[in-house]
Amino acid sequence: MSRTHNIDGATVVVTGGCGFIGSHLVSALAARGARRIVVIDSLRYGKPESLAAGLPVEVVQHDLGFGEASELDGACAGADFLFHLAAEKHNQSKDAPTRVLRANVEGTAALLGAAGRAGVRKIVFTSSLYSYGRLSGPPMLESEQPQPSTVYGISKLTGEHLTAFFARQHQADWINLRYFFVYGPRQFAGTGYKSVIVKSLERLRDGESPVVNGDGLQALDYIYVDDAVEATCRALEAPLSGELFNVGSGVATPVKELVASMVRVSGREVPIDAGPADWTHGSSRVGSVEKIANLLGFRPSTSLEQGLGATLRWLGSQP
Repeated sequence: MSRTHNIDGATVVVTGGCGFIGSHLVSALAARGARRIVVIDSLRYGKPESLAAGLPVEVVQHDLGFGEASELDGACAGADFLFHLAAEKHNQSKDAPTRVLRANVEGTAALLGAAGRAGVRKIVFTSSLYSYGRLSGPPMLESEQPQPSTVYGISKLTGEHLTAFFARQHQADWINLRYFFVYGPRQFAGTGYKSVIVKSLERLRDGESPVVNGDGLQALDYIYVDDAVEATCRALEAPLSGELFNVGSGVATPVKELVASMVRVSGREVPIDAGPADWTHGSSRVGSVEKIANLLGFRPSTSLEQGLGATLRWLGSQP
């Protein structure tokens, strides 16, 4: 059990705050009364214009693992809390594994050291389902032995251990979160990887048929971005430390059902095209959400079709 933490009136550092989830988190922190929000972002993928106007935000451009570490000391000075979201992603790990390790491991260590020196009181680190490593089986439990099978997954699991280590060294509270498949507006801002949701909704927006690879039974755990952000804020506010939580819906949605839902929310009558099976064939990646419900009282409130509809409306507003 740790102290209860209040975002209202606090100075908060958010890495990756110009990105998809980070920009939504920044808005939520401002709504919760954060006095000052310092966003650390490389701006390689995120865009400052993703941040809503009028928020108490300062953007520090810094490439974790590559920038001068002294910049992190300045960015963290006076901070109460740290949300560490910035990372090189899974798809980058295939082509640039060394960069992924340098950013996600060395960069995370440098950041946590700066946060510790600044006296940050609580750290929330956003990890990933890729820390588990497996592609099938029952819902993933926080208590199971992780066996990451990708460089990205290894880097995120290492980040969890680094968070625990530095927090203990500096007497800070900490929580690790393993995100599952977060989706919603701003998921793809012109750079990076397009998810199956973004690709399919773009095709529907443009009057084209979406594509399902293989039998479409490969299943994923989808959670809408506003729900993921709510879970993330609760992780900081709760009087808990040293815990690991899955952040997902707890529902394994087959891709063919997902695409059928997208067709319904689009209002278009188009056939679904069949594509060849890919590496996801036969996979099922879903997280158990019992622990986060029991300890944080968190359950997603956005249905899949509500979230898909909001995402489609956002895509329709893009040039």
